[in-house]
Amino acid sequence: MPPRTTTKGKTRPRAVAAVRDGDTPNVARLSTTAAPAPVEKVPLFFIDDVEYGMPKKIRPNVSLKYLRMIREQGADVAGAWLLEEVIGTEAYEALMNYNALEEEHLNRVMQIVEKHVLGQAEQQRAGNG
Repeated sequence: MPPRTTTKGKTRPRAVAAVRDGDTPNVARLSTTAAPAPVEKVPLFFIDDVEYGMPKKIRPNVSLKYLRMIREQGADVAGAWLLEEVIGTEAYEALMNYNALEEEHLNRVMQIVEKHVLGQAEQQRAGNG
């Protein structure tokens, strides 16, 4: 069997215990042409009688980006990015332009979003998502 190489042509060792189906490794095949599923939203906050929501199901790549941003840029930058990514520009601007916004309100919204994102990532890893 020839040695495996990286995309830069360097040889890398074979995994000790590869999961195989016959002679074919079990591989995840992903498609960039798959149509996005419709986004179901759940309520997150209200300003007066206007409801602002977030997706009921968070895409796993959002969790990955968030965790990387925490490592590379810090929790504050990552948290701000996550909030806007999850709730969208309209809801983010509504919070930004709400002059009666208190720190406790913002912290609560951010906690809900973070728990929702990371909780779903944890469930998916455990096979429950």
